[in-house]
Amino acid sequence: METIKIKGIDENIYFTTSKCGLPIYIWKNEYAKSFYLSLNVNYGSNHTDFSIWGKKYKVPQGIAHFMEHIKFNVDKDTTANDLFDPLGSDINAFTTFKYTSYLVMGTSKIKENLNCLLDYVYNPYFTKDMIKKEKGIIASEINMGKDQPYNRLYFTFNEAMYHKEKYKYLITGEVEDIKKIELDDIELVYEAFYHPKNMFLIVTGNVNPYEIEQMVNDNLDQKEFKEYLEPKILPIKEPKYVVEKNVEIFANVEVEKAKIGLKIPKKEFREFDDVKLNIILNLILSNNFGDSSDLKEELLQNNIITFLSASRFVLDDYFVLDVTVESKILDEAVRRIVDALGHLKMDETDLKRKINSSIATLVLNYEDVENVNNMIQNYLVYYRRLIPDLKEIYESITLDEVKRVIEAIDLKEMVIVKMKKRK
Repeated sequence: METIKIKGIDENIYFTTSKCGLPIYIWKNEYAKSFYLSLNVNYGSNHTDFSIWGKKYKVPQGIAHFMEHIKFNVDKDTTANDLFDPLGSDINAFTTFKYTSYLVMGTSKIKENLNCLLDYVYNPYFTKDMIKKEKGIIASEINMGKDQPYNRLYFTFNEAMYHKEKYKYLITGEVEDIKKIELDDIELVYEAFYHPKNMFLIVTGNVNPYEIEQMVNDNLDQKEFKEYLEPKILPIKEPKYVVEKNVEIFANVEVEKAKIGLKIPKKEFREFDDVKLNIILNLILSNNFGDSSDLKEELLQNNIITFLSASRFVLDDYFVLDVTVESKILDEAVRRIVDALGHLKMDETDLKRKINSSIATLVLNYEDVENVNNMIQNYLVYYRRLIPDLKEIYESITLDEVKRVIEAIDLKEMVIVKMKKRK
């Protein structure tokens, strides 16, 4: 077992691999009163086009989320809830664009909980009747989601931003997509992606790492896994131009909303790896649009906005900056945000304050089993590795680096989506 030291924070993450190839990450905190388990699959809603040993496959949109739903069935009469309810544990699952996660949180009987998690996720029980029944349930979920204003705003924004990237499609798929899913599709996805070598387990809490390793091996040794098919997600070449720069949609909303975003090629930032670029972008957005920013304070005081947030998203070839706003004077709010995006700022004092605040948050995250589990999860999904020197990366950032990023951000490929009140 490898001990990975988190530099500057005095924390350790233990890493090992099960005999059948499942990577296991463990964080031990002797003061924790609960534990958090996540069994994660490197398979999300974007992964509908892939190849196995040279042969190409295409499955319906929404199948990753569909799989998450039907995985809760253990057999004809048993669900995962039936396994965990007697243990007094909370279970859940979710699907994102890039991965699927199965979660357990409890305070006792970790061995029983871990065994139940491994047993139900690694249980390929699928039937035609089960799939038929689930289609109706998920169709209702899809239709309810479309009534949520922020959901509609988000995906309208993505449709205007991306030509080919599958972030523009609902994670659940559309109702018509769900109708296409058949038993053969489910079995293909399970066999290709639900293999220990394409998954990872994270355990956080007051646990013994070596006992966890033994528990996992004891459980998985009782299971048979076929040869790993090594699926390859087919690459997408996204154009540098946005699809549509200005979009207006109408909905039954009390307060009008908008998303303003920029699509910028990463080739402009070759000197930075994804980790450092992500951090710098986050610092810039926090300084210009965060809770303590001059702009947000002014807009709130003048009753121009009721809500403002900003985020960044780094893809393979591009990154996207976006600002979300709620306002009763929407056009004026959008105008002010566009102006701010064209005049991003940061000085030495701002940078030092933002870095210190980020490091403090990083340290505080290690006081909560769920936060640590989520951190490890995000590192592994978005960077394919842990980032043990994150504090040092923060401390290494200079004002010159931040200014170089700001200078390379332009407004050429901007998307503005306004959600206005339906008349």
